[in-house]
Amino acid sequence: MIDRIKNSISKFIQNRILQHILFWMTSFYVLVQFFAFEDEISDIDIVYTLLFHISLVFGVYLNTAVLIQLFLKKEKYVLYFIGLIVLWYVTAIINQFTFEKLSDIIVPDYFFISSYEIDDLLKFSLVYIALSTLLKLSKSWFQVLETEKELETLKRAQAETELKALKSNINPHFLFNNLTSLYGLARKKADETPEYILKLSALMRYMIYDTKDKLVPLNKELDYIVNYLELQKLRCDKTTRIKYEIRGELNSHQIVPFLLIPFIENSFKHGGMNQNDTNIIDLSIKIEEESLEMQLKNSIPIKAGREIGGMGGFGIENVKSRLQLFYQDQYSLDLSQNKEEFSVSLKLNLNLK
Repeated sequence: MIDRIKNSISKFIQNRILQHILFWMTSFYVLVQFFAFEDEISDIDIVYTLLFHISLVFGVYLNTAVLIQLFLKKEKYVLYFIGLIVLWYVTAIINQFTFEKLSDIIVPDYFFISSYEIDDLLKFSLVYIALSTLLKLSKSWFQVLETEKELETLKRAQAETELKALKSNINPHFLFNNLTSLYGLARKKADETPEYILKLSALMRYMIYDTKDKLVPLNKELDYIVNYLELQKLRCDKTTRIKYEIRGELNSHQIVPFLLIPFIENSFKHGGMNQNDTNIIDLSIKIEEESLEMQLKNSIPIKAGREIGGMGGFGIENVKSRLQLFYQDQYSLDLSQNKEEFSVSLKLNLNLK
């Protein structure tokens, strides 16, 4: 019901001819009642009201079509104010001219004199010019709201597309690497093989079935991360030290899916998977009340001759855009790098509606 009303208002705002017809019909009805000498509306009342509207139409449209377009919309407020004062007086003068001169030409069968002094006419012109400005601004405001709504819809559709692209980017690459590791374990008949298969199955189940909604339970997202890290422990050699700590209440919160994992994947890409004497992945996630704080560090390979592009890539850029879309000013992200390590500091408000 509310959406239907909003759509009707939106259609009305976009129909300029209907707006103008309704505005002047309402104006005519109010003024003809105001000007009538008796309870019953006569022909002379109608003619007088029509003549009275000539100056009002001039003032309203000169304001909306010229002054607002040339000055107000371009933020030339002083010029608009000066133009408004001139138009205010000119509109009142045109009203006097209409009844003293123009009425004899338009309706020669009637004799009119202006019933109002210039001070009273200034009041009429002020009301109509001010009202036209307010209506024009309110229309622009509604149009801005509609544009923002459409933009928000497009952004969310883009975010969903990027999430699907991110998932499709994760699945084949990640699955291929882990199947290769699983093959190696199976050939060695390692005891870790069944556990490895279960963790890999849990990861794939989460990626395929549990991330279709805008928000997912925080504990499931973090379970995914833990399983990912445990699989990486099996894949990495002994020179890589993987440390992680997760603290706080998890069960009562939700989070946008795949928000943290690209940073962690990035740390393995540029740290844990490199042939380095001291490969280090250090992850800390802390949940306090309505906030989540993640601190992530990974070592940089000693043999890296120049700065590695570890802060970008499709996954990281995807996360940045999704953070901005869903959390807006409710998060902070700091990516930094020195000669020895990359670090990520992410804080976000979990109270996302």
